[in-house]
Amino acid sequence: MPYSRFCTFFALLCAVLLPSPGVAAGSATDPAVIKALAAEAYVWGLGPEFIERTSKYNTIIGAPFNALRYGSVPAAWNNDATNAGDASVLYVSGFVNFDETPELALTVPPSRNQYYVVSYYDAYANTIGSIGTRTTPSDVMTSYLLVGPKSPYAKKQTAKIHGYEYPVMASDTTVNWFLIRVLANTLIDASDPTSVPNVVKGVVQKFALNSLQQFEQNGHQPAYPASFVLPPPTQQQITEAAPYQNAPTDAVTFFTQLGNAVAANPIPNGRTGLSGTALNDLPAWVVPQYGAKTIYRVPSYGQKATLDSFAPLGLTEKGFRIPADWGIPQLQALQDGYERGQQILDDFIASAASDASTNYWGIVNDVVGTYPNNALGYLFRSLGVVEGGVPNIALDAVYPTATGNPSLFDGNHTYTLTFTPPTSSNPTLPVAGIYPPMVSDSSGNPKGFWSIHVYATDPTQSAAPFIAQTSVLNTSYSTADTPVLSVNAAADTMTVSAPNWGTLVASTPILFDEGATAYGLTPNTVYYVASAPTPNGDQTTYTFQISAQWLQQLSADDVPIQDTGNPGPIVDLRSPAGAGPLHYGMVKPVTQLGSSQLAANQLARNADGSLTLWFGPTLPAGAAASNWIPTPSTAYYSTLYPNTQVSTAFQLTLRMYYPTPGNEPPSILPCTQACPTVLPESYIPPAVQFVQ
Repeated sequence: MPYSRFCTFFALLCAVLLPSPGVAAGSATDPAVIKALAAEAYVWGLGPEFIERTSKYNTIIGAPFNALRYGSVPAAWNNDATNAGDASVLYVSGFVNFDETPELALTVPPSRNQYYVVSYYDAYANTIGSIGTRTTPSDVMTSYLLVGPKSPYAKKQTAKIHGYEYPVMASDTTVNWFLIRVLANTLIDASDPTSVPNVVKGVVQKFALNSLQQFEQNGHQPAYPASFVLPPPTQQQITEAAPYQNAPTDAVTFFTQLGNAVAANPIPNGRTGLSGTALNDLPAWVVPQYGAKTIYRVPSYGQKATLDSFAPLGLTEKGFRIPADWGIPQLQALQDGYERGQQILDDFIASAASDASTNYWGIVNDVVGTYPNNALGYLFRSLGVVEGGVPNIALDAVYPTATGNPSLFDGNHTYTLTFTPPTSSNPTLPVAGIYPPMVSDSSGNPKGFWSIHVYATDPTQSAAPFIAQTSVLNTSYSTADTPVLSVNAAADTMTVSAPNWGTLVASTPILFDEGATAYGLTPNTVYYVASAPTPNGDQTTYTFQISAQWLQQLSADDVPIQDTGNPGPIVDLRSPAGAGPLHYGMVKPVTQLGSSQLAANQLARNADGSLTLWFGPTLPAGAAASNWIPTPSTAYYSTLYPNTQVSTAFQLTLRMYYPTPGNEPPSILPCTQACPTVLPESYIPPAVQFVQ
């Protein structure tokens, strides 16, 4: 939501959270002072603590610092993807540490006709760069020079090194995070140019991150990894990474991680990087500080006074150390303040709840991606972490979310949502219910995309909300098109050709064609690869067992945790003599539907041109299977967890990447100039309707 609307509503809260000279000057051993400061420090520090913790976790179990992790499948219930993974895109991600490599070369593919956005975040969870279709549309590969705040190139927009000229992307901190989203139609078969395998090969695997030396030695060309697939983490790596997987429950651990973050990443000053540059002279890929009008300052400049106010807690620019004169009462006050900070943030999120004016969609479209360096800005930054991690700036993407009214949506019930075509060239603003207004190409298709997602909610898990396993129930987009070469009934294994779509791993959902009956299987029914498939000598065929179930771990709130679990009983296969051919295919789980499927004519429109999407535990009567997203349900989970009441709560998230600018109404972004009055948004998504 726009900053101005919140600032009025939360004026009192802002005043309470701003560092108070009286509090900061109080005794460092006074429990009341410690509690108050700890609450403020939590709200301020959740962003940098999240980046610190996430960078540790991901570089232990995935790609190391200064290397990329390449996605080959969409976000799903059985992979880690990223927080609140977007199943409309393929991800490329990586953490940067300039202490390890002072200069890096990031190579990106052409972006004019293939949507992607390279979001670059600093150590304080601010967006500092945006490269891609919106800002840098191109027809050729481009290599950017990445540097940290201490680099001699940090104040340059371009740099010529050994005869080669680079556009410069400077960071204001030492540790940074790349999160690259590449659009693909994740529900279309492999032969289509927009399909997952084609986009993986033609776009995803064209990104490269190299040291400057490596890039130069390769003839000023990107050097790609020998394999784009990382080996699965070892048990030792999983154990080492485990302390960083979820937000700490105890204050000392949290503030230790926060202290490590600020010590490694000093808060930038007013001279860091391109600070002082006129905004009109700023490169398109550089993101300015929130609220900048004329002069650029790096987004994280302006936090030093806030950090200094936490010195009585032992939290300084040098890190965190428990004060020597503290005892049990002071440590308890630190814990109480930590929990008070969590409650303040929870109250802020709850108070920002949507209402009838937005059809009960929560719309954050202003203070997002970069944040004012004040109490309200820190609340918004922390809200972004809790809601899914590090969001894009609003010009790149907005994520309206509906959770139900007055309680969460229940996956045991059925709901609909209908988008309608625009009815007037001069509509009354704000416009509600039309197709999401996006920047479009000459054919009227979005240059970016929009999509609706179902997520299982879980306040106990930092990586939540989760994609639900029930997304495999809609198999209408899946095709059994790959040969099963042999079945070994004695070992209950099958040997198959590599799939036409996706990658086989333990937990991969698959289905079979009509030939399945002869082998003791049910056609068009979901099965799961029971363990890591064994590649055969030619590396193009694989052998594995299958199960009819996959049992995920349950969280403290009894929500199945994404990217966890083990198979149920192994299926007893038959290998009858003279049986006909058998084909299998990977299931494309339907966790999202949107503009990619609409452009490919995969969705069924109503007679008047409108589009109805359905959300429910089973395919509703009269609904096209193509338009249905399955929801978590008691009927589904009771067979997997017969002694547990698994949560069936879910939320809907509408993702709008590259939305229409706010001053070209209707738009999901604030309208400040082209509307009769200032509007927080001139487009409102349609209301979600309860069916049964």
